[in-house]
Amino acid sequence: MELIIAILFFSLASAVCVRLYSAAHSLSEESINLSNALTWSQNLSEAFYGTKGDVKEMEKLYPEAIVSKDDSEEHVITVVLFFDDEWNYVDAELVDASYEVILETRRKSADEVYSDVNEYGITLVGDAVVGEVAAIDLRGTTEVYSFIPENEDMLLFHGNVDIYVGKGVPQ
Repeated sequence: MELIIAILFFSLASAVCVRLYSAAHSLSEESINLSNALTWSQNLSEAFYGTKGDVKEMEKLYPEAIVSKDDSEEHVITVVLFFDDEWNYVDAELVDASYEVILETRRKSADEVYSDVNEYGITLVGDAVVGEVAAIDLRGTTEVYSFIPENEDMLLFHGNVDIYVGKGVPQ
């Protein structure tokens, strides 16, 4: 009887250890994905600031990116990078894509974007380029996105960027 109780105790202890190991592995994978999502979102954000919102210049920095233009009134320009399970670029085979990082930009009046400085009697002349950057988990889905989805469960990271470009700077 004592031997049965000892075996039962060790069985329960081993089950707890397996669960802890499994949870640690899952947490580690989640942490790695979040870290990569933040890194690539920051890379696109810094490229946005470094090029002063000029997507043509960003195309030179990321030749593997897919750049799309929206012909609607908002003139949204999207830069999309695709990655596999290990966060390596995916060029031709989007079927292998597990993650994507998107930067959506649009040009707006600087006075509208920075309306909070009007409280100080300052009026900005010209334009600003504003955008959103997001990292998306595509695992478990069969589609890729050319826009930032509304479903926040898929987003690993979501943030905003903006830069004042003044007058006469093309986008």
